[in-house]
Amino acid sequence: MRKMPHFRIPACVLIVLMIGLGLISGCALTSSERLLEDVPPTPSSIYVPSSPMPKPISIPNKQDTSLGGRVFDLAQCIEIALERNPETRESWQRARSVAAGVGQARSSYLPSVDFTAGANRSDYVSLDSRQDAGPANTFDAGFGVRYLLFDGGARSADLKGAEAELLGADFQHNATLQDVALKVEEAYYRLLADIELERVAEQTVRQTQYHVDVARARHKNGLVAKSDVLKAKTEKANADLLSVQARSQVRITRGQLANAMGLKPSESFEVVGLPQNPHQQELADIKHLMAESAASRPELHSSLARVESARANVKVGQSHYWPKLTLNTDYGWRDRNFVPDRDEWSIGLGITLPLFDGLNRESTVRKAKSDLAESVAAYKKLLRGVELEVWTAYSQLIEAGQAIKAARALVASAEESAQVTEGEYKNGTASIIEVTDTQTARTTANVRLVQTRLDWYTAMARLERAIGQTFVNEKNSIIKEEYNH
Repeated sequence: MRKMPHFRIPACVLIVLMIGLGLISGCALTSSERLLEDVPPTPSSIYVPSSPMPKPISIPNKQDTSLGGRVFDLAQCIEIALERNPETRESWQRARSVAAGVGQARSSYLPSVDFTAGANRSDYVSLDSRQDAGPANTFDAGFGVRYLLFDGGARSADLKGAEAELLGADFQHNATLQDVALKVEEAYYRLLADIELERVAEQTVRQTQYHVDVARARHKNGLVAKSDVLKAKTEKANADLLSVQARSQVRITRGQLANAMGLKPSESFEVVGLPQNPHQQELADIKHLMAESAASRPELHSSLARVESARANVKVGQSHYWPKLTLNTDYGWRDRNFVPDRDEWSIGLGITLPLFDGLNRESTVRKAKSDLAESVAAYKKLLRGVELEVWTAYSQLIEAGQAIKAARALVASAEESAQVTEGEYKNGTASIIEVTDTQTARTTANVRLVQTRLDWYTAMARLERAIGQTFVNEKNSIIKEEYNH
């Protein structure tokens, strides 16, 4: 046998290697210290970045056309939100990503084809002739085909799991659409309520100005003291302040609605009003509503899809106990010339049977079964939560309908009391304090009526969302409305 030559590493090479290792270690320590420098020095300190912050991403949007001066109803606002709100695009892209995962799972049913090529120069010793043949060049190129014939059901389980994940992502996208629609509805109703409250505030300003004029006239005629005028002015100033706050609140809620629609808060547009007197005429049975929510809520369907995905993972883990059978074929060329022309081919079957893997298979199956049980429990938990949402919204809608009737009676009573007191003050049989008290009661009653209407519309929207019926899926509402104009 030919003896292998002995090599000695020069001292200069060892020195260079040691210096290189030292530099690498120093760089690692420096990198670690640099990472620590990026952490706040104490738990109560804020983080101040040492490097320049990344610039905001400029995202062109062909739909960024001005909506100034346009008037939208609720359905149009929701339509704009579904197109422009980033939440809907985010969930849609997430679903597309999961769909690509289904394609990855399906690809395992197809064969894989590879092309390889190489060139090398080697020197080897023939053990038979005990002679050194000398260095030689070798060139090779070829195609290889691999096809998995049997894997214990792993591919099938992977595909079912991926399809279940896609189903869950699609239903989650539906839930996102309904959430966005609900946000728009709530913001829409709040804006209309704040516009109505602004009208009540302006009406209060006019009424308190009338009280000031009456008090001045009576004071000028010597019928009341100047304190009546001062009290009326105080009431008027308070009404002016409330009017300013009401106008500011309208601007804020208009910006909130624009944000829910995916627009800039500064976007200027108007909205169509709703009937002043919504009335609940008919409401389905609560048990029927709960059963319908269990069949309609996209979150529940998404949770069921996660259960199916977890069940598929159990089958994937169990498939690891089976052998894998693979068909392998190769065809190519090998020669000592640059363009090889000597054909080579092979075909065969390969089998892989795992005997021991450190109990990894057992742990994988046990984990998958626990994940399956967890997903089932999560579905039951979500179902109970949905039923509670339906029950709460149902109760709030009934309460809001009854509150509207009570608020109407309160407004009528307060209005009549205020008018009577104003007449008595003109006649000298009532004091300015009674006038201001009745005016406060009138304003409060009108505010309460606006709030109860807002509560009714909001409760209706939340009940529809709790059941899974919104503007998005274009179903008829479970609420039959009768408007009294």
